[in-house]
Amino acid sequence: MSSEQSAGISDGSRAGSAYGWVIVAIAFLSMAMVFGSRFSLGLFLPHLPEGLGTSAAAVSATLAISMLGAAIAQPLIGWFLDLWGSRIVLSFGLGFAGLALCGTAFSNALWQMTLFMGLGSSVAYAAVSPVSITSIVSSWFDAKRGMALGVATSGTKVAMIFLPPAVAALIAFFGWRTAMLVLGLIVWLLIPAVLFFVKPAPGAASGLTKDLAGKDKLVGDAADGPLAPDADATLWTALTAPAFWLIAVSLFANGFIMNLVFIHLPSFVLSHGYDEALAATGLAVLGAIGIVGNVVTGALSDRMGRRTVLLILFAARGITTLSLVLAPSLLSFLAFIIAFGLLGYGAIGVIGALASEIFGRRSIGAILGSAYVFNQVGAAAGIYAGGASLEWTGTYNAALWLSIFTTVLSFGCILLLRETRPVAGGHPDFTSN
Repeated sequence: MSSEQSAGISDGSRAGSAYGWVIVAIAFLSMAMVFGSRFSLGLFLPHLPEGLGTSAAAVSATLAISMLGAAIAQPLIGWFLDLWGSRIVLSFGLGFAGLALCGTAFSNALWQMTLFMGLGSSVAYAAVSPVSITSIVSSWFDAKRGMALGVATSGTKVAMIFLPPAVAALIAFFGWRTAMLVLGLIVWLLIPAVLFFVKPAPGAASGLTKDLAGKDKLVGDAADGPLAPDADATLWTALTAPAFWLIAVSLFANGFIMNLVFIHLPSFVLSHGYDEALAATGLAVLGAIGIVGNVVTGALSDRMGRRTVLLILFAARGITTLSLVLAPSLLSFLAFIIAFGLLGYGAIGVIGALASEIFGRRSIGAILGSAYVFNQVGAAAGIYAGGASLEWTGTYNAALWLSIFTTVLSFGCILLLRETRPVAGGHPDFTSN
């Protein structure tokens, strides 16, 4: 290869990395609006039963359908991401998110809300998810992949701080239907930006093309040669590798403890005799610190390695949770909040970056989509464990001990992971240490 060609590739790489931050910005806004509207649904709950002529329990069940549906849809969305590309999948997700909100705003019966919010949000939460964002952003970055993923996924935390007050003001002045309609229209406004700005990364655009049969082929020096089968993992290769299941267990533990904390934190604070102000403050601080934590953990993973950062992250979670059980106090509660803010929210992005480096980019959408199902199952288990623990024992200690156990298990899984790519001339090296 000539020096001119090498320079061209280098310049293209630098230009691609620079444009990658545009992709990060689009991903940031997409996650902020889709998951920000999800976190704001609690503000609509007092109004929905009367507006739909049903009960609060029925409305809650409908909202729960969207979480379960997202877990079911995630592997399929991952496959679509590999097949159709990020532009179509992101637009598809934003379209369904806006449809869920706008449709519910005009609903007058529970079945209508179930159709729009239950099914529409299922697709939206799967298409605009940490898995999709990891797959989209990872293809644009190598050296600063962790930081880029941290910034992109921090949109959720920013929305947790700013969107609920804005929604509450809209409800107070214009009513819940108008507020939900406005929220849905804003989500739809992002679709033109996605269609205009999102495009394949330089390597994907110039190094690979897909023929009409959907098979990957190299272009350039090896225009007629097929992609080496061991260059990147397929979904089936990943499913038969120990590394996939180690990541899946880690994601289950992540979903368990994070959703236990997010859903039950206010009730936990109240159960220890503190007031609602502290409970609300704890959630706000958790979200605010999480913004910094997402970026910090991503940047550290670029410098220290993904596995090292994940080990620190899970260790901090386990230690602070243990202190909360053994010595509950305001000090241990604050330490818990700070640890989870700084070292909790970034796990998905770091695990996604690690998976990309282990399995490659060829089918990373389908691979991460399949693995993320375990995060959603862990989330459901964590939410249920918290409620069951409080109902059966009067405290959250049983659920917290279970979260400590799953965290220790995930720590062991990360220890066993090996940060290697497939080896040339043989089968991919996806074994554990």
